[in-house]
Amino acid sequence: MFADRHLGYSVSIVDNGPTNFNGLRGARVLKERPHSNAEIHEIDLDTQFKLPQRRYDMIFFLGILYHLKNPFYILEALSYMTTYMAVSTRVAQFTTDRTNISGAAVAYLLGPTESNNDYTNYWIFSDAGLRRILDRTGWDIVEITNFGDTDASNPSDPDHDERAFVFVRSRNG
Repeated sequence: MFADRHLGYSVSIVDNGPTNFNGLRGARVLKERPHSNAEIHEIDLDTQFKLPQRRYDMIFFLGILYHLKNPFYILEALSYMTTYMAVSTRVAQFTTDRTNISGAAVAYLLGPTESNNDYTNYWIFSDAGLRRILDRTGWDIVEITNFGDTDASNPSDPDHDERAFVFVRSRNG
């Protein structure tokens, strides 16, 4: 991501330093680039948050969903702030104990060390669960693509990682 004043784009980077794996160092590098007009806002999205602007042209919501305690609230709130959003998140076909969730619209609640030994990983959605929560929070899927192990993915084995990349359009924005 590069914010360039000459192109007329502005970038608001929203993250929570205490739960960001590198303490927002990557965001600070972007801000220090020549011609960058990126602004960094440390906001805990697990609270009743307020973003720096009321409206955005596009939101990139990458690798965040499974870290949030209340993904339903955030997705719905964001649907009123933009027209388009790009979402990436980890999904799974099976739970750690090999329960098949691939056909169910579910979000599996992780134990604190179950996925990458990272206590900030809360949820793993099935593909159907991801589609359902997006629909229920006011989004229409324009395009969705899954990468990785799309046959036997689970939240605990790095060799069986699956990621969904979704481009959505808001019905509320």
